[in-house]
Amino acid sequence: MILIGQQERVLIVGPTEAHHCLRCQTETEFAPQLRYKMARIDLLFGFTYQRRYELACTRCEHGWVLDTEAMDQQLGGVPIPWRHRFGLPLMLVVVAGLAALGWLWRHGYIGR
Repeated sequence: MILIGQQERVLIVGPTEAHHCLRCQTETEFAPQLRYKMARIDLLFGFTYQRRYELACTRCEHGWVLDTEAMDQQLGGVPIPWRHRFGLPLMLVVVAGLAALGWLWRHGYIGR
């Protein structure tokens, strides 16, 4: 069975900070997090199509959007797992390579 779909994931990318939450109306912990959306085929092949950094309340998820470029530089890169970022293009390259090898074998260029 092949699973096809999309999903949203959240990664905590740093230590929490205390701030006043406007929605909770109290002093709570806010965590810097990366929220990204990805399309995927099966469990290995994904492609990230939207990402943003947020400073969000740990209780209600309300918060502020942070600058993506500044956070990428501060973290030393994008912390999204490699297979979630480049899995789908890799799968397409592998399928095209297998198709080319099959064509070459069928027409007698390799294997005989």
